[in-house]
Amino acid sequence: MCGGFTAALAVSWVAVAIRQRLTQGPEAQASSGMYAFGDLALGVIVFGVLALGPLGLGLFWLRPVARFWATVTWFALAYACTSPVALVVSGWQRASAGSWALLADARIGVMPLGALVLAAGGLFAPQPRSRWILVATALVEGGLFAGIVFAKFVLAPH
Repeated sequence: MCGGFTAALAVSWVAVAIRQRLTQGPEAQASSGMYAFGDLALGVIVFGVLALGPLGLGLFWLRPVARFWATVTWFALAYACTSPVALVVSGWQRASAGSWALLADARIGVMPLGALVLAAGGLFAPQPRSRWILVATALVEGGLFAGIVFAKFVLAPH
């Protein structure tokens, strides 16, 4: 499992290195911050998607461990409860949030990967209760992120 995560990290590192090689022109220099964020996003997305394989394998091996799944279920519920808090801090309370707004934005940024991880957990959970809780938390994560994207890009005035 650790080898799979290491391989995912190596592939994401190579993907970012290739992107950096292909984007070295004057426009990259003029907006280096935007390009740096693109590199970060590319690395996180490539790693997150490739890490789902070893994660699924590890979850498959942990199917008979009931205590593990009970703990994962509680952590998933706690994690899903932070999504609405991040939305409130990032949106309505932004001016008074200070440095918490940056943390809230980061939390919103990892919502799609969180939804994928929670859905993978729901796929491999042996007990129906754990399975449904993990799938529900994945739907909350994915639904909130889809709502944010819809509000920002479809409903927002251009």
